[in-house]
Amino acid sequence: MRPENLTRFVAQRVAGSRADRLCFGDAVRRRIGRSGCISHYFRPGQLFAVVWWRRYSHDRQHRTFAVLESLPAGKRGRILPGIQPGVAVHALVRQHGPAGQDEAVDRLLDLIEELNCRGRNPAEMPTAFWTEAVQQLLLCDEPLESCDVEGLACRA
Repeated sequence: MRPENLTRFVAQRVAGSRADRLCFGDAVRRRIGRSGCISHYFRPGQLFAVVWWRRYSHDRQHRTFAVLESLPAGKRGRILPGIQPGVAVHALVRQHGPAGQDEAVDRLLDLIEELNCRGRNPAEMPTAFWTEAVQQLLLCDEPLESCDVEGLACRA
């Protein structure tokens, strides 16, 4: 597939101030740049998740987590930092403060880890799974750690 038909996510890290990283996704190509940036390329229809982390003055921190879908050439999507072209957004949560606060981003990263431990590829879960997981998380319908992951996957 030609590179212009792929979605590119550039994972960057600036020590102490920003880090953008891939949480899951089966990239068809990966390139490491001279500056240490890692470019991940996805075919149309592929799911992947990204977390953006920023540290501001007075040790204020902000993280955003998103589950995204690469779109076919010519289809318009949301423009997000480090991602070209636009993508479909299936889940988007943010968290203020450092990691380990057991808030939205932490809990979704834990869910990804649990899926991996169960032998499930998070990138192969249906988009509805991620939408419903975020809805449960944000509406506090049921704590993610106590929900039945397999049941959630079946409902999606």
